[in-house]
Amino acid sequence: MEHDHHHGAPDIPAGTETTKDPVCGMTVAVKPDGRHAEFQGETFHFCSEKCQTKFKADPWFYASGRAAGQKKAVPANVQYTCPMHPEIVRDAPGSCPICGMALEPMVPSDEPSEELTDFTRRMWISAAAAVPLIILTMGELVSLPVRDWIGHRVATYVEFLLATPIVLWAALPFFKRGLASFRNMSPNMWTLISLGVGAAYVYSLFATFLPGVFPMEYRMGEGVGTYFEAAVVIVALIFVGQVLELRARERTGDAIRALLDLAPKTARRILPDGSEYDAPLENVVEGDMLRVRPGDSIPVDAEVVEGRSSVDESMITGEPVPVEKTEGD
Repeated sequence: MEHDHHHGAPDIPAGTETTKDPVCGMTVAVKPDGRHAEFQGETFHFCSEKCQTKFKADPWFYASGRAAGQKKAVPANVQYTCPMHPEIVRDAPGSCPICGMALEPMVPSDEPSEELTDFTRRMWISAAAAVPLIILTMGELVSLPVRDWIGHRVATYVEFLLATPIVLWAALPFFKRGLASFRNMSPNMWTLISLGVGAAYVYSLFATFLPGVFPMEYRMGEGVGTYFEAAVVIVALIFVGQVLELRARERTGDAIRALLDLAPKTARRILPDGSEYDAPLENVVEGDMLRVRPGDSIPVDAEVVEGRSSVDESMITGEPVPVEKTEGD
């Protein structure tokens, strides 16, 4: 069991009456004004409010010593896998070496997706830059000849200023994944995206600042045509697709978490004297006698020792007809 307090031996004056905390096993001083609780005529003392609260939730479990048989949960390291290639498992976030997709935690988490937050921000910034670029290059098609109004040279510099932060900052995750695909000798869509965006941007740089290196056949009017808008629009559209995909996967994770929340939180424990009470599910240990009443969910894997009933196993087997369970099942 995990606690947020120190479990070392406390500084207890010599001669002070002591006892053990039934929840965590810590030695505590017996004080009239200390944290304590009564159960079946016996007084139990606690080292902290957290232990006292746990005891009150299931006093028989701790007072009877059954807690000693409880297996302590060992916190497992979060592992990450690729949605498309489940054989890829890593101990830290990253990208899949095969397809370049971001690795996701194998156990659904309540934490918001950092990648979705980051990609959403990059998507909106890319879209904001793509709109004026499209107007600059294709405005004359809708009676907005902005390029003619400000001149080809000025328009080209404006395109450069708008496209540069998108290609060098917003599209950086694409280039990283594309580079990884080259290193891993595993071409994928990020290979094509990084090559296409990079080629369009580099070509446009030369066309803007070194137009003289191009043959005369490449010149159109006042200069060489550029593809800044193509690079930015590609980046913006890829981000739209990635954000939609990440949102869909996040909704799937929410559905899985909602399904896990349907599991019962308590189990009906039967005491040796025949009395019953609802115990926290984490306090159920091997050998406990539990009662499952009509309509209840079965809280743990167990063997039927008395009674019979029909159990709906459709969530496990897909069989719509309830299955009869009797002693020994």
